[in-house]
Amino acid sequence: MDLGFLRALYENPGDEPGDGYVSVYLDTSPETESAATEVGLRWRSAHEQLAAAGADEATLAAAARAVTLRTHPTRARVVFARGGAVRLTGILPVPPAPGEISSYAPLPRVVPWLAQRPPRFAHVRVAADRAGGRVLAVSGAGVAGSGLAAAGETDNADTETVGLGGRRRVVWPVHKAAVGGWSQPRLQRSTEEAWAETAKRIAEAVTVAADQVKAQFVVAGGDVRERTMVVDHLPKALRDNVVIVDREVELDAPAFDEATWAEAARRGALDSRAQLNEFNVRMGRPPGERRAVEGLGVTLAALRDGLVSDVLLVPDDPAWSSATAWIGPGPAQAAMEKEQLTELGVTEQVTVRADEALVRAATGTGAALHFLWDDPDDGGEGAVAARPRGGVAALLRAPSAALA
Repeated sequence: MDLGFLRALYENPGDEPGDGYVSVYLDTSPETESAATEVGLRWRSAHEQLAAAGADEATLAAAARAVTLRTHPTRARVVFARGGAVRLTGILPVPPAPGEISSYAPLPRVVPWLAQRPPRFAHVRVAADRAGGRVLAVSGAGVAGSGLAAAGETDNADTETVGLGGRRRVVWPVHKAAVGGWSQPRLQRSTEEAWAETAKRIAEAVTVAADQVKAQFVVAGGDVRERTMVVDHLPKALRDNVVIVDREVELDAPAFDEATWAEAARRGALDSRAQLNEFNVRMGRPPGERRAVEGLGVTLAALRDGLVSDVLLVPDDPAWSSATAWIGPGPAQAAMEKEQLTELGVTEQVTVRADEALVRAATGTGAALHFLWDDPDDGGEGAVAARPRGGVAALLRAPSAALA
């Protein structure tokens, strides 16, 4: 997971020293007619907890406007606010687990969101019918929490409506002509040729969009016959990476979201497995030549030295999930012991959750984050034993002997 989208959350030069972050995870499931009222009641409870913890009213008011927003049928909304303004918002495919979170702390409570948030993959969505189609290109590097599609969560999304006339939607006959007589075969051929031409034009738009965002897969829905023809017209590299939504729905419908999330989660699991395999290969080398470390303390040290390319995290491992760390103003200034930062000349320090310090340091130094979920395909004790001790590890840009 590229954490670049979190930089704006941490880089806030206008904040006053000592300002804390409001972090809210709220169940916003739109399953009942009284959903809006229920969300309001949940927010009221969160507001009381945050105010008691010391959050200022301006920041709480900004969070309230964002957390109760009803522009998309999301199951859960995540809001991070500071200094009277919302810094970042996001959504979750399911209500927050293990429950709603309301936090006021020196660092935002982002790890539960990241753990439930599928990794971002550039992709293209297409909804095709015999009258035309719509294409949505989603970049893998957009800003989370805003945009057309929940699964995309991006501002870098471009939509294009495609018909016989190019970007303009043109409505053609949807059914074969029902008239009799000598002209019926000719009319049917004309209609079917129009459908085929529509599919070709839509496929061309998908191909161009995929090339622009370097898409790794295509999510296709709509009329089954038109959708099939569109897929058949795609280049083989895209055709082999198509996810089907077997419904005629719009691009921002939950069915598209769910299909995209599922494919992103599947690809993310494959990526995590590859990262874990790489970690074990590197740890098998002689100690001075290892380009990997394991354990929370040594991983924070490697991040301080700017040596980490990837952070590996086993979800909910008690070795890190209950630990605290010390941080300074700089993004990579994090350590398990206060004296470690004092020796580096860091005088302004606060204690925080260790996992949040880890994510801030990874974001600030350009390291990626990978959650090592249990893989049912691996099974057996071997897969569990291969996981890093302490639930935290790092792949390094240089051998571990370079650590200060």
